[in-house]
Amino acid sequence: MSPDPGHGLDEELTAGRPGQRLGLWWLAVVGMVAAAVLLVTGGLRHYGYALGGTLVVLAVVRLVAPEERAGGLAVRGRVLDAATMLGLGVAVAVLAAYLRLG
Repeated sequence: MSPDPGHGLDEELTAGRPGQRLGLWWLAVVGMVAAAVLLVTGGLRHYGYALGGTLVVLAVVRLVAPEERAGGLAVRGRVLDAATMLGLGVAVAVLAAYLRLG
């Protein structure tokens, strides 16, 4: 235990890559907002397609963007991150295609 109770918190807040910014992570926010608009205006199937498409685009961006530009998209390795987002995006789009609505 450190003598200064706030000392460990400061180290925790600065852990990770120094100076790392969110990078191209804002693309996820834009895609989610577009998907939310489609949910309200177009329905659940359109939302699923937009959400899946957003994840696929983010997977491609993670795969081709330099490490310093990936920002918040970089969690593990480049290939693992891209494969995870691609798999989730395809799964969401396929599930949206098979929805029984009415």
